[in-house]
Amino acid sequence: MRDFVNEASPAPADDGIMSLLSRVVSDAEQVARAEIDLRKAKLFAKVGAAKAGVVMILVAAVLGLLALIALVVGVLMILTPLVGPIWATVIVVGVLLVLAGVFAMIGIGRFKTMSAPAGDAA
Repeated sequence: MRDFVNEASPAPADDGIMSLLSRVVSDAEQVARAEIDLRKAKLFAKVGAAKAGVVMILVAAVLGLLALIALVVGVLMILTPLVGPIWATVIVVGVLLVLAGVFAMIGIGRFKTMSAPAGDAA
């Protein structure tokens, strides 16, 4: 058994180690590139799904706006025989401006509390 161990000479350490290190570095680079490509593919798939969702939300917002316009026109048509066209317009526009003001004040209040320092928020 001793002869077998003595006869097996070690392989050249420099060529073998350098070759192995070169392969390790190459394989690590390929794994890193594959991981980056995988992450890109997942990101683009999510962006595509998000884009479709944003389009659907925009379509819903436009349809909702059209419904609100139809509601305002309907209220104007209902009020016109009762108070006349000018007063119907004044009433509808006044109510809408009051609602817009209330929502604007609520929104501004939310931004103020959001931008206030942490100790000042109650």
